[in-house]
Amino acid sequence: MFPLGVMPAPGVVPNVGWSVEWHELEGEGCCTFHVVTSFDRLQALLHDAFQLLPEDEVFAILELGSRDAYREVDVYLSRKGMSRAEFRRTWDVFEPILLEDASLAAGVNSEAPFVELFLDPDKGLLIHVASSERERVEALLESHDLREVDRVGYDSDLEQLERIGVRPILEEHPDLICDMDQLLMELKQNWHLELDDDPTVNLDGRGRRIGRTLWHAVVILEARHEEAVREAHAIMWGSAESRDEMELLMRERLRKEHPWEVRDFYVLDRAAFDDRPADIDWLPPRPEASAVHMIQIEPLEPPTWKRRND
Repeated sequence: MFPLGVMPAPGVVPNVGWSVEWHELEGEGCCTFHVVTSFDRLQALLHDAFQLLPEDEVFAILELGSRDAYREVDVYLSRKGMSRAEFRRTWDVFEPILLEDASLAAGVNSEAPFVELFLDPDKGLLIHVASSERERVEALLESHDLREVDRVGYDSDLEQLERIGVRPILEEHPDLICDMDQLLMELKQNWHLELDDDPTVNLDGRGRRIGRTLWHAVVILEARHEEAVREAHAIMWGSAESRDEMELLMRERLRKEHPWEVRDFYVLDRAAFDDRPADIDWLPPRPEASAVHMIQIEPLEPPTWKRRND
């Protein structure tokens, strides 16, 4: 009944079925179906729902809990469209995690026609479509033995719902995807995802400007020599007034002092001042200027050189 990432509480069982809400989007009538089904039936329903999307251009959506000190949830959106088939190739590879892990939510949408499918952390399915598609969606749901109900999800009170737990599902092993950061990197590359956040300003989760803050980064580096590329990882700490400024400071520092170039940012989050490492204990709570305070570079060992086009 429940995905692996959810620890159910005794007596707390969701109502199975679907409900619908009507609203307007840019002056057009739209509806949102909230669908809850048993976990063993979710995959088949979702695969059929993908057929609501156009074949030529769709955009991926990903939400997961944030480690950023000033934001609870990170939302990632595709910066450019892809075909439905391209989206599905990546979805199918990572589907066991996307369906099971209750710490993340994922979906896909299209602009013409307007369709959005979103699998929330509880693994309920939200289907947003134009009102003209109502009968098509209802027929889809009925084909999966789902009926309209007054309310889907949980009828339990807050105290009972708080007894439902969330547990990690990724197995830690050096030869496997072992953490959310590595999963996120794969999805960012394949779905062209970017953080849905203005990189030129520094705002907290409520949209308030917070000025200069401490940043923590794990960066993938590369050094090129003729036709070969060597890789390294770097841990960096700095202070900046925006994500863009922090990225620029790190790139400039590496360019001036080290023979490495930034290939990608594995982690780039704002950190609480008390979480700073011992190497920068000297740092005041409010630095007077933006700067990179610490760099630790670890070349991959043993050294592995790769041809550029391999």
